[in-house]
Amino acid sequence: MKLNHIALTATLVASVSLTVQSLPLKISIDGVTSSCTIQEEYDQGQNHVGASDVIVSSDGSSADMVGNLWRAFSLPEDLEVTDSTVLRFDFELKEEADFQAICVDEDKELSDEKRCFVLANTQGWVMDMYNAPHMATLSETNVHFDIPIGKFFTGNMKYLVLLQDNDVDNSVGSSTISNIVIDHEERGGLTLAINGEVTEINNNPISYSDQDHGDNMLHMSEDGTSMQVSGNTWKALEFTSPVEIDSKTVFEFDYTLIEELEKHLICFDNDLTFGNSKTCFGLSGSETGGEIHYLDRTEEGETKHYSISVGKYFTGSFKYLVVVLDNDTSDRSTGNSLFSNLELHQEERASFKIQVGGEEMSISATDGSYSSNQDTISNFLEISEDGLSAKMEGNQWKSVTLPAPIEINAATNVDFDFYLEELTEYHGICFDDNLNDSDSKRCFVTANRDNWSQNHLSVKTDVGETKHYSIPVGTYFTGSVNFVAFVQDNDSGDNAGVSAFSNIAFSQRPELNLGFVQGGVRQGLPLFNHQLSYAGNQDTVSNLVDVSSDGESVTLRGNLFKAFEIPGGLTIDDNSVLSFKFLMEEIAEVTGICIEENLELEKDFPRCFPLAGDQDVSNDANWLYRGVEQTYSTNEWQTYVIRLSEFFHGDDFKYLVLVQDNDKTDRTTGTSTFKNIEFHETSQSCLKNVDFEFSFDECTIENFVEEVEDLMTATSGCVGNNAWLELLAFFNVNSKPQIEERIGAVCTSGYKKDYVPFDSIAGKHVQFSNEFFDGGTAWNYEHASNVDVNRIEIMNAKYSNKAIGMPDVHNFKQCELGAAMCCYVANRKSNDVDADPEDNSDACYMDFSEAQESSHVRDGYSIYGNGVEGSLNCHGFAWGNDVGYADNAFKGNSLFQVAMYDSLYQNGFSEELPGAPMCGCVEQMPVVTKASCTKVVVDQIVSVKYDAITEFNVNVDIRSIIHRRCDNNDLSSHYEGLLRQGKVTQRAKDHLDTRLVGEGNCPDAIRTFLAGKGFSFS
Repeated sequence: MKLNHIALTATLVASVSLTVQSLPLKISIDGVTSSCTIQEEYDQGQNHVGASDVIVSSDGSSADMVGNLWRAFSLPEDLEVTDSTVLRFDFELKEEADFQAICVDEDKELSDEKRCFVLANTQGWVMDMYNAPHMATLSETNVHFDIPIGKFFTGNMKYLVLLQDNDVDNSVGSSTISNIVIDHEERGGLTLAINGEVTEINNNPISYSDQDHGDNMLHMSEDGTSMQVSGNTWKALEFTSPVEIDSKTVFEFDYTLIEELEKHLICFDNDLTFGNSKTCFGLSGSETGGEIHYLDRTEEGETKHYSISVGKYFTGSFKYLVVVLDNDTSDRSTGNSLFSNLELHQEERASFKIQVGGEEMSISATDGSYSSNQDTISNFLEISEDGLSAKMEGNQWKSVTLPAPIEINAATNVDFDFYLEELTEYHGICFDDNLNDSDSKRCFVTANRDNWSQNHLSVKTDVGETKHYSIPVGTYFTGSVNFVAFVQDNDSGDNAGVSAFSNIAFSQRPELNLGFVQGGVRQGLPLFNHQLSYAGNQDTVSNLVDVSSDGESVTLRGNLFKAFEIPGGLTIDDNSVLSFKFLMEEIAEVTGICIEENLELEKDFPRCFPLAGDQDVSNDANWLYRGVEQTYSTNEWQTYVIRLSEFFHGDDFKYLVLVQDNDKTDRTTGTSTFKNIEFHETSQSCLKNVDFEFSFDECTIENFVEEVEDLMTATSGCVGNNAWLELLAFFNVNSKPQIEERIGAVCTSGYKKDYVPFDSIAGKHVQFSNEFFDGGTAWNYEHASNVDVNRIEIMNAKYSNKAIGMPDVHNFKQCELGAAMCCYVANRKSNDVDADPEDNSDACYMDFSEAQESSHVRDGYSIYGNGVEGSLNCHGFAWGNDVGYADNAFKGNSLFQVAMYDSLYQNGFSEELPGAPMCGCVEQMPVVTKASCTKVVVDQIVSVKYDAITEFNVNVDIRSIIHRRCDNNDLSSHYEGLLRQGKVTQRAKDHLDTRLVGEGNCPDAIRTFLAGKGFSFS
């Protein structure tokens, strides 16, 4: 449009100055139809020479414009335009011109005070006029316009103006305006439901920032539930009263995107400047940026329902609801969207729950940003219905604020479960006193793909796995925790990553209840569960011992060297004794206990007692090995009593130290438990000057100690004392092994009075026994017809109720497993010179180094397998590991029964595998598949008497000694029975299984043996 004023001739002026139409244009004003009969030129000079009038239809309802026309109709009377005035009409574009417009004006001049509305145009944005959001086009047969002119201007108006501008060809352009109505009515506002109650926001939009283009207004539906936004629009609607948004506020609405432009936003605000975009939500648009919260975008032509937990983004009181359709293009009328069904309500979110010292702490579910520049604000924690789990999806650095600080001290522990569904850069949890992510000691990484310079937990969680973590947070930091923060870092922008933390519990590790016993009275000495590293870098800092809830036991798992500080320290003198019970479940290299002055493992001043392990420390100066019993069996409680003054003394012992050394690749292996750890100040024995006696079927250590316990209960001055401590003083020894040795000596003394020497059975000297058990002497070489062994039958009858001692020969010197056997390859009673014994076993191999005195070589071996040795008969027996067990006390009788009476005398079995003993401890014998078995059953009464002068006197009343086949007639099965009775250890049984390997297992046994020699076997 060109607004140049063209100089007009007198004839032209005369022709356009005033026209009286025979057909008036009818308009309806507030329901009353009026006629406009006078047409005048509008903005003089815009009409061209010879321009026609607007052509009014015969019924006066429509006006046709052809060519370039600027015509003003005088209204029948002045029109008062108020803010509720609306102009309505229908418009049809038949032929395009530069633009078509309609105006309501107080005069006939186009001025800066805009009074015109552009309905269609081809030349772009028309200055000095309001440009309708949706222009009419040739493709539309009829467009209805509903213009709230009172929202644009008010005042006393005199003219209705119709314009069709064409400065190029005055004859071109055709359009029709019809059904013109002007109303004065209050237009409905926008309805907003707030917590179920519907309120109406007045339809008085205010420009929001200088970005707004005043031409474009908000259009509300008749029912007020929808609001249409067209063209470049930055509009604010003032709430009837400020809206309060708190942590639980949710904003819901439906949004339809009809035509996409640069930004489509909805905001809450308190002023009319776009200064705080943090309170705006982006729904769509070709541009992003700033601090706007961009939500799941709506695509063009799509309707999407939004439910926004606005309280998670911001809180406060807000005056305005703001909508933005940003369009900085040349055609600022484009862009169209629709908001419907707006609602604000309170969401009942589950509180997040954690445990603090066994009590539930309920935390407001509001999650703020932790390290705000890292967080994606539009991602939120998902709290489970029970409040115990917080789930994250996508990049999140979220914090929850504790209602009261949690104080972390050196004994504080935190437990939680972590589930990883989809791995991203890294996942972690923090316990912080601020929101700045400034202290790396307060965060713990549970899974990661990229590095994060925080505390990396030693065991990470794999995808699809839930892992429980127990973290001694007090060893990493102490102080207040005001926030629990959850981190799932993803800087890639793909919103990947899914994980959850649950069951968070803060607790104080239980105190270790150390006992201090004096005069039979036990006082608890609780040790604060601050576990200090001992021996420098030997310790795995993150691995702690586990103290039971009652403080009476402590379990060690994996590699650790941990020290507990003893309040006030300990003085160790001649009467100081340490006692405890010890259980090994899984062997480590070394497990031990120390009483220390400092936190250093010192060779010059060793303070540590080794108790178990597969590493030999007998010559290690760091350990006090002498006189301390070693535990080899798993899952069996062992009692320890140690007189500390035998090893060290002083008055400045500050620490109780527990050690489980494991330097292997997998440092998590090894499990053991201590319980009832006590320090005693012992006095004189309470039984030393007391006469007593007791009797039992077997004089075992266990039975002996039980009798002492009963005796102490009935003896004045002994009540409350520990039987082991009493026996330590009674025998004047320093440790439990020495007590056991003394008890064993007492019990066996009753048998030794009447022991029958084994050599007396054969009536030969000791060398005969040596050779016989190695398979020599005439008893083995000669046929039964040539050598008479009837003496064996005589001795069997003569000593049927006597204890026979074991022979003093090399074959039975070190029977650590408590089992012996004989293996035969010949039969001296058969008429066949080369007769074989009954075949009941197969030989696998013989290691000569295990029986050097029998094989007469230092090393070497024979490999058998698959029965190549021919017929082989093996027969054995076993006994318990306490010298007081009957099968132990009468093992000489069992040897006589198996080796001489049963095998030689009755069956004629004789001779040995080459290079092997004929009889011996199982450890010295060939590795075979199996052996038959004999057991002894003894009926006896063992009486123990003591008086302060003569001390112990033990008598054994042997009523019968009977030998029988073992159950299943199998030595390995019989040994398993001894294990179940607690008479042998699992370690011993495992070792036995390498000597009696079972049917068909020779190849594996040979393969393992040769592998140790550097050979393979197939």
